[in-house]
Amino acid sequence: MSRRDPRSARLLGLWTAGCLFVLLLAGVLRLGDLSLQWPVLLVPVLWALVALRPRRRAAREYDRWGDEDGWEPIPPSVRTDTVERPAVPPRDPWR
Repeated sequence: MSRRDPRSARLLGLWTAGCLFVLLLAGVLRLGDLSLQWPVLLVPVLWALVALRPRRRAAREYDRWGDEDGWEPIPPSVRTDTVERPAVPPRDPWR
């Protein structure tokens, strides 16, 4: 999985928190009682606060690894057993 830069990670976190808030609000209004179940809506608010926190990872970390995602390419594997063998040996018709 490639790492995201801090700006796109923040945007993805806020978008996810917004969608979660809308879905939870719709569920509470449809199935529950808002006056009793309002603490459920604090979950996406906390999610958004976590998404807005300052990020420590900066551009210098990308330079340290040399590549954006920090992984070296893996060569494709080579198959050694390419001979197809039948699962059941053929029957002798004269037996």
